[in-house]
Amino acid sequence: MADLISGNLDADMKNSWRTDPEVFKALNREFNFSIDVAADPINSLCEHWYSALHDALTNDWAEMLMQIELHMSAFCNPPYGRGMIEKFMQKAIEQKHKGVTTVMLVPATLDAQWLPVNDISEIRIITGGRLSFYHPINNKKVNGNTKGSMFVIFRPSIMPCVVRLIDRNELLGTKKRLKVAA
Repeated sequence: MADLISGNLDADMKNSWRTDPEVFKALNREFNFSIDVAADPINSLCEHWYSALHDALTNDWAEMLMQIELHMSAFCNPPYGRGMIEKFMQKAIEQKHKGVTTVMLVPATLDAQWLPVNDISEIRIITGGRLSFYHPINNKKVNGNTKGSMFVIFRPSIMPCVVRLIDRNELLGTKKRLKVAA
């Protein structure tokens, strides 16, 4: 988020922007998420979640999901602070080998060192506009994201990485369809 919007937030709050629930719902229809692995009591999008206090990076997501008999699927909008995206990517790789599908919402930066292309099943780059996020304190939707976004998907199966483009308005179900004259 722009420094103007987040400049007055402490480091923890800068890493606590909430994913737009409409974006989450669109993905959840496909992946049926059981756990939000980078959340807090205010911004969690699943009934089950890990916060910084519970530390998703040291806990075994697969073990927890098997214990409560839920789908082996995790959603992750990781903290964007220095080094955190890479740590969550490495954890998602570890967990995919245990049967967990993880979908991560990250900046659309294909040349980033933290992007482990050889371990990723799919990358979906958002086109047609930028995603909005919810402010960590007042929980109001804030437009003006300064970077594009993409979903990085880690599946348990071994397959080469596929890159797709997805229109933001199609994702959100707001794309206007052209009427074709008969």
